[in-house]
Amino acid sequence: MVDQRSLYNYVAAGIFSARNLDMPRVVRMGKRKKKKDGFKVDKKCRIGRTYLDYLDFMQEHSDATVVEMDSVEGNVGGKVLLTLHFRVPQFMLAFIRDANTSQSVINIFDWLWQVLGPDAFRTLFQVVLGDNGSEFSNPSALEMSAAGESRTRIFYCDPRAPYQKPAVENNHGLLRRIIPKGASLDGR
Repeated sequence: MVDQRSLYNYVAAGIFSARNLDMPRVVRMGKRKKKKDGFKVDKKCRIGRTYLDYLDFMQEHSDATVVEMDSVEGNVGGKVLLTLHFRVPQFMLAFIRDANTSQSVINIFDWLWQVLGPDAFRTLFQVVLGDNGSEFSNPSALEMSAAGESRTRIFYCDPRAPYQKPAVENNHGLLRRIIPKGASLDGR
């Protein structure tokens, strides 16, 4: 006995006189698109870094400076902005990156560490609150310098909870007035 899938394959290969056009369902359905092998986020990176962990940390360190971190994407596969919003004094930095990768974020943190120096970096970036994007999925590389020095604490918002980092999300709304969603950042 031959299963249904094999019969469809035989018709597509031309073994039978029937063609795909003779089978309305095959024509209507069309070919399935293959899923792209996207980057999988290691869920273990969130252990000890959830939003609840952040709230607990802030209870103990209420005077810690908090930086909200996010990305603004242009068109798919193009350049991306890394935005770092300082809650106090309501100031945002934006860095253009060639790709939306974890390494590009690490490179910016390493550059800031080098330019500002360890003391200034630790003062400005005591706590960094980001979302669950794949570009933020290597927290240990962000928290530690290349020499193994502790430089910041990374925490993650809950999925689909933009209200947990409202300042940077509001700024993104303002930024989208200038750079509409899907507009290329490549020429910028």
